[in-house]
Amino acid sequence: MFVFRRIAGPVCSVGRSCVATSPQTVVTHSVRQSRATIAKLPQNLEIRQRRVAQVWRTGGTAAGVSVQGARCFHASARCTAPQLQAPGGRCFHTSARCRAPPLLWLLFKPIAKVSAVISGRAFRQWWKNIPKDRRAIFIAHLRRNYMKYLAAVGVVLGTGTVYYLTHLQRTPITNRERFIAFTPSQFRSIAEVEYQMHLKEYEEDLVGPDHPGYQIVSRVTNWLVQNNRDVPQIRDITWTVHVVDKPVRNAFVLPHGQIFVFGGMLETVNNPDQLGIILGHEMAHAILGHAAEQVSFLQLVDILSICAVATIWAIFPSDWMAVLSHWLQNKFAKLLLEMPYSRMLETEADEVGLQLAAKACFDVRESAAFWERMALQDDMDETVDLEWLSTHPSHEQRAHHLEELLPQAIELRKSCDCLPLKSQDPILPFRALREGLKTGEVQTAKVLIRNPLQRNMAQAQPAITQNLQEKDS
Repeated sequence: MFVFRRIAGPVCSVGRSCVATSPQTVVTHSVRQSRATIAKLPQNLEIRQRRVAQVWRTGGTAAGVSVQGARCFHASARCTAPQLQAPGGRCFHTSARCRAPPLLWLLFKPIAKVSAVISGRAFRQWWKNIPKDRRAIFIAHLRRNYMKYLAAVGVVLGTGTVYYLTHLQRTPITNRERFIAFTPSQFRSIAEVEYQMHLKEYEEDLVGPDHPGYQIVSRVTNWLVQNNRDVPQIRDITWTVHVVDKPVRNAFVLPHGQIFVFGGMLETVNNPDQLGIILGHEMAHAILGHAAEQVSFLQLVDILSICAVATIWAIFPSDWMAVLSHWLQNKFAKLLLEMPYSRMLETEADEVGLQLAAKACFDVRESAAFWERMALQDDMDETVDLEWLSTHPSHEQRAHHLEELLPQAIELRKSCDCLPLKSQDPILPFRALREGLKTGEVQTAKVLIRNPLQRNMAQAQPAITQNLQEKDS
């Protein structure tokens, strides 16, 4: 469900009397150098521009990001209720490295599955080796005491049901019910281990805050944060920017706000509006707690899988049949449980990310245009995008779904007193090219869209500098 609503208090400030809070956000620097494309940030109302300009003049470069180190970013927040104001004069800092990794969780899954295989195979061998008279005695014992065994199974199932029901929570914004197996402190330890692993993996490829690629990611991130501070999860997270100099078309945000954008993604997006859409989507994963939810869901799947594995190795008469059945069971679990659930989370992040981008006055039509362009690229490369074999919806499906949500997103954008959108819908050229490719009328579409941002890299930095000067004036 696509929900457009204000979380607390009025969202937009123009033309109304409201209390402007001054909560603080820090965007720290863990980056060195990357390719990027710089274009004009979306304009907002004059009053918002004056406030943001004042922040830039007093708070340093890159919309309050200090190149000397972590520094408080005093955002000119949208109108929110007074009780949402953060304590003044205090910086939010990144969490410290956890002292011990959650080894129990990391080791539970492989140990449990190996134990299930060993126990199931041991039971099969025992059953094959015992005499027939012993089998008859064992079966008779089961018949006499089946009620006790059923009661024990009932206790186990009842305990599991109570555990499941007592760990149900509702997602922020969308209010969807979901199962969470971890406490915040437990998952914080897991997330911190993952963060340190990524820092170590990309240590040699992180770029510096003086590079335009880092600056545009920081500014778009700050723009999203400033205009969505009525969302408690946005306001309470410390957002940290990392740009990785790798030709990988990817971006992700860890559960506690560590943003990683790769150089390949910066070369893929056409403009800051599309970058705002992508970052809004990834930030939505963080504020919705999708990482903890997905790990919790996989934990349930693993428990069911362990029972299935033990049964498979116990009842199949030979090892090769058990191995084949075990492999099929893993594939079916991925195809029927894990991948559909992951696609559902991606769709929800698309919806919430579109809301965040709309409130930040980005051109929300660029969301459908971006994925339509990716679908066009697939058509040109003759790539078959099978959604049911992927953890993400297909590019074409995402474009269609986001296009259906555009009327609501545009209305939300209007309610925030954003400047009108340009007349031409950015999705139309890519849709026309796709139709032309299918009919054979277009043969040179690849020339029109391959690495569109690299064509004007020399003019990109002067353009963004001029646009920021216009905001300051």
